[in-house]
Amino acid sequence: MTTASPVRPVEARRGQAAGRRWSRTPWWGRALLIFAASRVVTTLLLLWVGTQGTSASRAGAHPDLITLSTAWDGQWYWYVAVHGYPSVLPLTPSGAVDTNQWAFLPLYPYLVKALSLGVTAAWPPVAVLVSLAAGFVAAVLLALLLRPRIGDGRADFAVAIFAFSPVAFVLQTAYAESLGLALLLGGLCLVERRRYGWAVPVVVALAFTRPEALPFALAVGLHLLLRIRAARAGRDVLPRRELVGGLVLTGVSLVAGFAWTGIAAAATGVPDAYVRTEAAWRALWMGDRPFRIVTPWFFAAHFWAALVVGAPAADAVGAVLLVLVLGGFAVLLCTPAARRLGGLNRLWAASYALYLLGVFFPQSSLFRLLMPMAPLAGALVPRGRPARAALLVACVALQALWLWCTYGPFQAYWSVP
Repeated sequence: MTTASPVRPVEARRGQAAGRRWSRTPWWGRALLIFAASRVVTTLLLLWVGTQGTSASRAGAHPDLITLSTAWDGQWYWYVAVHGYPSVLPLTPSGAVDTNQWAFLPLYPYLVKALSLGVTAAWPPVAVLVSLAAGFVAAVLLALLLRPRIGDGRADFAVAIFAFSPVAFVLQTAYAESLGLALLLGGLCLVERRRYGWAVPVVVALAFTRPEALPFALAVGLHLLLRIRAARAGRDVLPRRELVGGLVLTGVSLVAGFAWTGIAAAATGVPDAYVRTEAAWRALWMGDRPFRIVTPWFFAAHFWAALVVGAPAADAVGAVLLVLVLGGFAVLLCTPAARRLGGLNRLWAASYALYLLGVFFPQSSLFRLLMPMAPLAGALVPRGRPARAALLVACVALQALWLWCTYGPFQAYWSVP
């Protein structure tokens, strides 16, 4: 009969010393180190996938790191920075509004333009640096948001899930996701601490970075209603100053969420210019159809089910899949792990999910658009170390697969990041 050999004393002491050093590192330092490690991994994956590129790839054969990092939407943001927004909406041969710059909010591209001093050639590397810097800020703010709820250890691993997730490569590309996440998590941290007034400029900036101000308004409004209810029941104290501040924040978030629609209408003379522009991006799947809330999800459920089971059974299978996805998400929000995240984080996740359900057409970009639900990473932290290690390995493997599908030797309509 054999028994496992004990860990050698030297190795045990080294492990304990490393654990003590990690625990003595400030919480924000741990978040920065985790995100830095994830960027090393993602950069290596990007360099690898660059060797897989061919002339058929989106970024061409053997693209360099900056070329890969500014592909897809990065090209649109760069175009916005150089050319601005059209005063006349471009049209397709059928007369429908064509894809154009109005789908991309202005804060990120113009911030990069300002930091690059207006030098067009400098925009791509500066964009990557801005995204990287914002990603570090977002990692720290996620830790700040979750630590009081789930403790330091679980918050650290939640940051790791966020930083190593399968689509986390967008946190260092010329996309607005990093900046949007930094602003969103900053706004949630301020609301969690009842600093409603300080959150007002943050949500205004968010509204011109990523289209998340409307679900933010819903989350804050519901948060206030619950506080009012708790105050009336004697379970909370709601000072008048906080009530007014929360109402102002909700109102400003609502107005800011519709501001870009109004700006596009005023600049083009077309009242629904922004909505028609957004509809143009889903025309590849749905054709030239008017914008309708929720219905794109039913179309997509049928579309993706038909690819797997064929058209005759697509409606039934698609409906079942949609119910399972929505029901599974609702169940997740009700689990004890999610409840430990606190009411605000769950309200935000539910509000953002409703927003996506109302306006988004689910395709491959959906995985990227789920990143604002980063606080839910705190509910996905496994208990044991082996399970945590397995989860991180799976995240990195899926990130490698997604990068290969996105920038690798072929292109397909479902491989847009």
